[in-house]
Amino acid sequence: MAAGLIIGICSNSDVKALEDALSAQQIDLEKVKVFAGDGDDLEASPLDFIEVFFETESVTGLSDDMTRGTGVLADSGGTAVPGLTGSETRFKAFFPEEGESKHYLAGFPVPDDEVENFDDAIADGHAVVVYPDAGADAPKIAAAFKAAGLLNVRSF
Repeated sequence: MAAGLIIGICSNSDVKALEDALSAQQIDLEKVKVFAGDGDDLEASPLDFIEVFFETESVTGLSDDMTRGTGVLADSGGTAVPGLTGSETRFKAFFPEEGESKHYLAGFPVPDDEVENFDDAIADGHAVVVYPDAGADAPKIAAAFKAAGLLNVRSF
C-alpha cells in the first residue's frame, strides 16, 4: 500500500448524494475522483468526475439521412473535422480497438485481477470512487468510504 490508493463502488452516480455521503465522513472532496457513465450537474461539484463514454453507433444520435434536405444541419454529410472529430477519433481513450478490453482505471495501481471488477461496475451504471495518494491516512479513508456506504472498498 505504498501510494495508499483507496477505491470503492457507489450504487449510482447521483452527484449530490455522493457529495453528502463523503462530506459526512469528513473526506476532502477535492481529492476524490469519480468514474461514472453519467451524472447530473457535474460542473458544480467539487468532486472530480471523469465521465466515461460508452460506444454508440452515432456520436450525435442523428443520422445524416434524418436531416438531409431539411436545412437543420448542413447537407454536406456532417460537420466532422477529419482527424479531429467523428466516431473514429472522439473519446478514443474510451473506445479501444476491437478485441482490447476497456480499463477505465488505467494509470492507477490496481492489480489486473481487480481492475475488471471496477470496469464492470462502471459499465453497469455504478460510480467508482477513487482517493489516490491517501498515504498514512489510507486506513482512515477506507473506513470513511465504507461508512459513506461505498461497496467493495479496496486499498492498493
